[in-house]
Amino acid sequence: MILRKLAFLALCPLLVAQAIGGGEREFDPLVVLTASFPKSVEYKNHGKLLEFCPDNTCHGFSASGDVSKATLSDFAFLYVYYYSDYYALPEWRAKEQAKNTAEQVLSKQVYRSCRKETPRESAGCVLLTLSSHGRIKLLFIRYDEGKRNVVPEDIREQVVENGPPSQR
Repeated sequence: MILRKLAFLALCPLLVAQAIGGGEREFDPLVVLTASFPKSVEYKNHGKLLEFCPDNTCHGFSASGDVSKATLSDFAFLYVYYYSDYYALPEWRAKEQAKNTAEQVLSKQVYRSCRKETPRESAGCVLLTLSSHGRIKLLFIRYDEGKRNVVPEDIREQVVENGPPSQR
C-alpha cells in the first residue's frame, strides 16, 4: 500500500503536466481535407514526405530534416486549398469548414510576416517562404501500372506565374 502511494506521488507531477499540456492538441488542417477525401493523404519517409492523392495522381510535399510535420501539413493544406487544380476541389473549397481552416492556418503567429491584402496572396507568401532554400519541395507524383513516377515542380511557377486555378 505504501509503495502504491509513493508511486502515485511520484507520478502526480507528470499527470498534472500532461493534463495541462495534453489538453491542447496540435491543430492539423489535413483533418478537414481527409474528411472530404478519405485515404487521400499519406505520410512517408518518416513524416518527411506527404502525398495528397485523390486519384492516381498526387501532389507530393517533401520536407528537409528541419521542417516539422505540422509545418509540412500547413504547407500542403495551403497549396491544395489555394493552388491545386484537381477537378473535385472547387466544391470542397466552398465548404465553410475548409474556408475556416485556411483562415486558421494563415492566422498562425509564425506566418504573421506574410499577412497580405488577400488570403491568396498571404498563402503564396507562406508557401514561398517555407519552400525557400529547399526546405519544402513540391512534387507531381503519378502511379501508373504499379510504378511510381515523380517529377519535381517549381513552387514559384505555381504560385507567382500561374496563380490559383480560379485566377487563370
